[in-house]
Amino acid sequence: MKSKNIIIIYVSFLALTLFSCGTSTGSRYNNEGGSAHKNEKIKSENEKKVSEYPENFNLAPYRAKITINDTAKISPGKNLNVWYNYHTQPDTGDVNRIVIKTAQGYRVQVLSTDNLDDANKMRSEIYFKTNQRAVYVIFDPPFYKVEVGDFTNISDARSLTFKFRQMGFADARVVNQTVNIFQ
Repeated sequence: MKSKNIIIIYVSFLALTLFSCGTSTGSRYNNEGGSAHKNEKIKSENEKKVSEYPENFNLAPYRAKITINDTAKISPGKNLNVWYNYHTQPDTGDVNRIVIKTAQGYRVQVLSTDNLDDANKMRSEIYFKTNQRAVYVIFDPPFYKVEVGDFTNISDARSLTFKFRQMGFADARVVNQTVNIFQ
């Protein structure tokens, strides 16, 4: 008796599943009274409403006239004295300075890329836009990293990082590095 009830429940469940999940394809794809026909009808009514009210607003009198003064050019090193507690004179002693030793310190990493040309462009851009002359391109496979400065104090490196971020170098960050100590 129990097995007969289980078979009846199983067959009814199977029948319910097969017939309840089926769809009628005739109304779905038939344009005569299906939902596609209703959508087309609504679309044509909306087009009629849009065409009844033509746009008559003219935007031309409200355009702003922009003039660009070509004579005003800003040199990149002109406003270096804006930054508090930074040297205003560029450090030109890199050629004449002698490395006495190296030590663990900090540098500011501005760029990490796999393209050497991009790294060299960034190096020259930093060299000419700032008063920092200790700009290094370091190859750490597979990337070229552009790093600035030789700091033994992390607060100085963080200050330079802040300066670079204010200048538009959003990826600038402090990294641990072996730095040069000059005479």
